[in-house]
Amino acid sequence: MQPTVRLSIFPKRAWALGVFAALALAGTVTRPASALVGPGDDTDLSVGRSFVQQATHVRLYISNYALFEEPDPVVPTAIYIDAATGMPTNELILSLPCESFTFAPMGPNPTHYAAVSAAPIKQLPYVIVPPGFPQLPAPPEVVAAIQGVLGGALNSDTIAANTRPFLVAIGSFQTTPGIIQAKLAGGRFAVTRDVEFQVRIRIGFMFRPPQGVSVPRVGILTGFLTRGLADTLIGVPSGADANDIVVYAWHTPMTLNTENRFVRSIADEPPPVADAFPAGLDKIRFRGRPVDRAGRYTIVGFSQAQLQAPPELIQFFFGTTTATDVEFAIEETGVLLPN
Repeated sequence: MQPTVRLSIFPKRAWALGVFAALALAGTVTRPASALVGPGDDTDLSVGRSFVQQATHVRLYISNYALFEEPDPVVPTAIYIDAATGMPTNELILSLPCESFTFAPMGPNPTHYAAVSAAPIKQLPYVIVPPGFPQLPAPPEVVAAIQGVLGGALNSDTIAANTRPFLVAIGSFQTTPGIIQAKLAGGRFAVTRDVEFQVRIRIGFMFRPPQGVSVPRVGILTGFLTRGLADTLIGVPSGADANDIVVYAWHTPMTLNTENRFVRSIADEPPPVADAFPAGLDKIRFRGRPVDRAGRYTIVGFSQAQLQAPPELIQFFFGTTTATDVEFAIEETGVLLPN
């Protein structure tokens, strides 16, 4: 399934969230051998005939859905346990870069490149807090699991009182069949590609110790949002695919470059359903920046994208059976390195 729009509010479905709690358990190129970057700099950056692009920080805005960044600073530092295995998991820990591609020249033109290899797809976790989402109590099994992780240091009542539902969207930039092309000349850098951002929703509970108590935070990851759970939340019978994990995504062609700007006033944007805009934010500002002598760059791109998702997910999120085009914008900061 593919691109999606932000999560919607749950107020009229609060009755079903009890079921939810129960089921819940990423210069100028002057010759092919040397790309010179940074006009006006005393020292030119030579990336060589081929180079590696590493994205170290990404900001994304999907209208109606969310404004977020990777790595997400809101993902708590904690001990995470996968309830399915009872073992610690590092799936919510992002190791940089977010993405990495190796580019080589395309034909005789020394400023045109194509990606010839890519690093493995990274999982990009980001916390979502749908407005109006109820603070459901943790099931006894979750409380017991947290107590076990803490070695019995706290009683179950204290743990239960400080444990809340925890939703994490696990995004990833998927491999697409088209060629990823780049242009690098005179400090200008541009990448043209098909962007497919795919998401699954991880469900869990987070224990945060009360003030003055010296024990770690513990997250119990209990499962993923399934089609059956989505059916339950919108009040329709589940089908044979009830156990399938819900996957949704946005897919759109996009050119990201160092000269683009993307600015939107918060007052003119629809309220996001996955996570409210940060308090005090007046504008979304994405700004490209030229490649500097150290190879550092920021590229920006934006396009209209269609949400691809199961019908029940669209109904669950937006209260409708269809999803219209949404604005999808990316600001990517990283570094270009000689290969």
